Amino acid sequence: MKRKTISLLLGMAGDEGKSLDAGMNDPITKPIDPDQLFARQLKWIQLREVETADRQPEVTHEETDLIQQAQAEEELPKSLAGFDLQTGLERLRGNNRLYRKLLLDFGARYTGVADEIRETLKAKDLKQAHRLVNNLKGSAGDLAATDLLSAAIEMEKLVKGDKKKPPTVKQMNQKFAELENTLNQALESVQAIGTVAEDKSIEPSDEELAAIPADLVQDLPDRLRVAKEMGNISAIMTIAEELKARSDSCAPLSNRISQLAKDFDFDGVLKLTAGLHAC
Repeated sequence: MKRKTISLLLGMAGDEGKSLDAGMNDPITKPIDPDQLFARQLKWIQLREVETADRQPEVTHEETDLIQQAQAEEELPKSLAGFDLQTGLERLRGNNRLYRKLLLDFGARYTGVADEIRETLKAKDLKQAHRLVNNLKGSAGDLAATDLLSAAIEMEKLVKGDKKKPPTVKQMNQKFAELENTLNQALESVQAIGTVAEDKSIEPSDEELAAIPADLVQDLPDRLRVAKEMGNISAIMTIAEELKARSDSCAPLSNRISQLAKDFDFDGVLKLTAGLHAC
C-alpha cells in the first residue's frame, strides 16, 4: 500500500485547486467548521492505523512456533491427578511457568526412585531408604502432591527405625506398595503435560573460564548462593550483567548464568560457578 502524506490545509474558500496542485490531499477552507475539521482528522487517523497494520512484518512459521512454544511452557491443565494445583501455585505466587518446570523436573528426577527404595529395603539399609523417602517427601510437599506426600510420611515413619519395635515385613511391604502406587500416579500425571526440554545452551569452555580475572570471581559463588537461597532471580541476573560489563572474557559465563536463572535452575548456577576459585 502506497503511503499517503496527511496534509490538512487551512485556507480560504476557492483555494482547494491550488492546495491539491501543491500536494495537499484534503484541504479545509476558512471559515473553519469544527465538525468538518474533526471529521477529516478522524478519517486520516484511521487511514494511518490501517497503513501501520499493513506495514507490520509478516510473522514466519518459525516465529509462530516459538511463540506457541513459549505459551505452552506457561500452561497448566485445570486439574492434575495427585496434585493440588491451586495450593502449588499459591506457594509459587502464581508462577505457572515455574510450577510447570518443577513438575517436569520432578518427573525426570524421580522416575526409577521406587526401584532404588525397594533395593535398599531388600538390603535392610534403612538409613539410605530414609534418605530417599525423605527427599521424595520434600518434593511432594513442595509441589502439593497430596497423595504422594501422605504415603511418603507413612513410609518414613517405618524406615526411620524404631529399635524397640521394628516394623514387620508385612507392614513395610504394605506401606511401600502404597508409596509406589501414588508415586507412579504422580509420574504419569506429570508425563501427561510434557517432557523436560532439551538444554541446547552452550556451556563455557575450560579455556573461557580460565580467562576470567580471578578478582571478578572471588566472591561470585557466595553471592550467587545467597541469591539462590532467597530465590531471587533478579539478583542472579544482576550479578551476571555485572560480570559481562566488567570484562568481555566473562560473557560466556554471564550468558550461561542468565539462561540458568531464566530456567529457574538455581542448582545449575551453583554447580557452574562452584569450581571457579580453582580456575
